[in-house]
Amino acid sequence: MVPVAVGAALAIAVTVSIMKDPRHGEGAVGEVLVSGDDRTITTLNSRAPCQQDPPQLVASESRDSVTLELKEGDVDLRRQCNRIDEQITTTLQSPLGTRRLVDAGHDWTIAPFDQKRLANPRYLPPGYTLATRVQWSDSSQHDLLPSFIRTRSSGCAWTRFYHRASEKASLSITQIAGKLTVSAAGTPESVHGWTGELTPDSNSTVTWTNGTYTFIVDTTDQDLHEAELLRIAKQLTP
Repeated sequence: MVPVAVGAALAIAVTVSIMKDPRHGEGAVGEVLVSGDDRTITTLNSRAPCQQDPPQLVASESRDSVTLELKEGDVDLRRQCNRIDEQITTTLQSPLGTRRLVDAGHDWTIAPFDQKRLANPRYLPPGYTLATRVQWSDSSQHDLLPSFIRTRSSGCAWTRFYHRASEKASLSITQIAGKLTVSAAGTPESVHGWTGELTPDSNSTVTWTNGTYTFIVDTTDQDLHEAELLRIAKQLTP
């Protein structure tokens, strides 16, 4: 992802007329979630709120496919602020069904995640609530989010973010279809009888797979101890 901040020297050298970066009709970004009624489509979009008006997620429906695109306004590069990631939605006229979901920006077929298959956390640390709008003070936190590391061949996945009251998001739960290889770098842990690992670092992470899905529970909260992170993982249920 492109860093939000623009150098002061560049801001002075470039004229006002070309500091507006028109972005219209870009494709859906990252992961896509389809609601339980098969009509509401949600994706996670990244933007700088002081530079750009909120985008719209637009769906163009046909008998065989639904094409998603982001309708965005001009970006004013003169202004600087921290990037936010926020969920945006659109509602289809008819259920998606077996129709192909297409990313207008790349003409890729999107593998959406079915909300009915999301595992739910039965335990969250005190004070943590679900966040639909995520702000990051460090852009490196954003760049490594599983929800933005997507390619044409990526399977369906969805990431939920959680934060404490009045604090920036510091906990995420990602569910990815398929079995991903778990590295041997961390400490082996058993989650629901499945082999996983705990990786303590600047970001503490618990990763495991049950053969159908791979789960990643990640935190940047230095006060969230490993035992708490494992408790979240072990109480994550369908």
